[in-house]
Amino acid sequence: MLSYGPERQPVSWQIAVWHQPSPRILRIALSAIEVPLEAELWFEIDASSGLLSRNTVVHHRGIGPDLDIAATLACWYRIHEPINDMRCLAGAWAQETQIRHSDGAAPLVLESRAGKTGFAFQPYLALSARASTYICQIFWSGNWTLQAEPSPDGTSVYGGLNDWQFRCRLTADGSDALRLPTVLFGRFDGDLNAATQRLHEYRRKHRPDPARPIPVQFNSWYPYLGEPTADAMLRLVPLAKRLGCEAFVVDAGWFRTDEDDSTADWTARTGDWHTSRMRFPNGLREISAACRQQGMRFGLWFEPEVIGSLSTVRRDHPEWLHHLDGQPPPANERAILNLGVPAARRYAFERMTRILSRVGVDWMKWDFNADLGAGGWAPGLPESLTDQDPLIAHYEGLYHLQDAIRRWFPDLILEMCASGGGRMDGELLSHAHINWVSDQPGPLHKLAIHFGTQLAHPAVVCNDWLIEWPPGRIAGYDDDDEDSVGLDERCDLPFRLRVAMLGSFGISASIDRWPEADIVVAAEHVALYRNKLRSIIHHGDQYFLTPPPPSDGGNDWAAIWYATKDGSSGILFAFRLGSSEPSRIFRLAGLVAHTRYRASLLSAGTILHATGKKLARGLEITVSGLFQSELVLVEAQE
Repeated sequence: MLSYGPERQPVSWQIAVWHQPSPRILRIALSAIEVPLEAELWFEIDASSGLLSRNTVVHHRGIGPDLDIAATLACWYRIHEPINDMRCLAGAWAQETQIRHSDGAAPLVLESRAGKTGFAFQPYLALSARASTYICQIFWSGNWTLQAEPSPDGTSVYGGLNDWQFRCRLTADGSDALRLPTVLFGRFDGDLNAATQRLHEYRRKHRPDPARPIPVQFNSWYPYLGEPTADAMLRLVPLAKRLGCEAFVVDAGWFRTDEDDSTADWTARTGDWHTSRMRFPNGLREISAACRQQGMRFGLWFEPEVIGSLSTVRRDHPEWLHHLDGQPPPANERAILNLGVPAARRYAFERMTRILSRVGVDWMKWDFNADLGAGGWAPGLPESLTDQDPLIAHYEGLYHLQDAIRRWFPDLILEMCASGGGRMDGELLSHAHINWVSDQPGPLHKLAIHFGTQLAHPAVVCNDWLIEWPPGRIAGYDDDDEDSVGLDERCDLPFRLRVAMLGSFGISASIDRWPEADIVVAAEHVALYRNKLRSIIHHGDQYFLTPPPPSDGGNDWAAIWYATKDGSSGILFAFRLGSSEPSRIFRLAGLVAHTRYRASLLSAGTILHATGKKLARGLEITVSGLFQSELVLVEAQE
């Protein structure tokens, strides 16, 4: 599964030594037969989830010629039973993670060449057999590939780093090593829900600070696209507090360059990270202090890897920038800071931590609105750097930088974003707390995105906001022109709030334009989420009770059920879409059969009492109007 040289000659291996320190861990050392390479493989079965993780590191043996690695895979698995359905997650910007099916008869090829996880596909695959489900997930944020190849006697699944423009030299001095992405693989009895619960269990356990609640946040982006001001933020802070938000995040546009506090678009000003005195005359500490006076955390947006055309660092350190396709970035376009260059990484760390410390920041939103392609080294850098694949070096630097920031600010919430879900994967979320799932403002499209995203990722890492309220009111999105995204006026306020509550939750809307009745409805939902729902959604088992809804809402119903691990409580989100039938029955699994429960139907205002066994047979939900919803809280009675 590795080749070298311009002709991509395959490498043959033999086992040098193996060691099994426990029944669940196996370590193997491989030695290449004809070339001076060694590889170390770690296999571990996670005790609670049953997932197998595989890690591989390739070294030069230290004698013989340097070797140019041309291609390599991180895994190869053979499934010895018929596969009748393969599910993958495909999409585009604002249409992420749409669930796609194939019948398992034809090969399936998924990949990214965007220099990031990508919008086109997720590095995730689920395969269903007659009575079992297989899941494979690659932990990697750069270019990747994942393939399934059926044959008469089974199916092969393999993947890892994408060999498109891949280049990595391993030298005889032993200074370099090639670390391949972690790969998860598992076979589980039962359906996709059962397999997804085990994947989520593993992912929750391997994220930073797994027990820490993610605050309900207000974010300034949609009310003030790239142009926040002190007056506007100070006006919104007490309103966010009234809604029950626990953090207030100032999104893009708060900054200037080293030399200029211009009126240029925010995209041209990223990179130097100074507070704009034009927009915040008294500095950001004024906003931070106002948030603390209201008992809220304060958050701030950064785009550490993308350098605007006006940034001083771009002019002073061109060697710190990626040269894509061997060319320097055009002067009038944004550039990408190469985090594989240690000096560039130190610069980013120093600039960000200076602001985080001086302002008092508790929440950092880390965005990435760019495509990195295959990356590229600037000329004149030492060979000790440029022998590495630039994309691998960049992402290893990114992970180190994420970890360093969290070490320096252990109470910080680190949120990742890439124009929405353009870079969302298991490795990135092993170093951060949450990811913004999509720039999609519409609730029906977002509901479909949740159904896909929460196959590959646990709900706790999937951050979403209530955006489009009142309907059709988003500055910059609701212009009456042919480029408008076409905002959807269906779905009432509770429906929209409940879609956003399916993971981690926030609000980014013009709340200063809301009538009092809407403030009350939203505040009631935020309080319920904080006090009752958050812990169930973030730590419980998830069940999809309906097929994934189409993004236009033209289905009958959509429903997701979350139940605690001990079966003591659960929460049902039931959305009536285009169905002509006002009632549906949903089977609520995961409860204790003979325990009596109280089921509170919050929209209907009724309470039912039933055993876990009866609820498992079905609970009838009635929603009177199209594009309305019901929220059912199920709690064991004492």
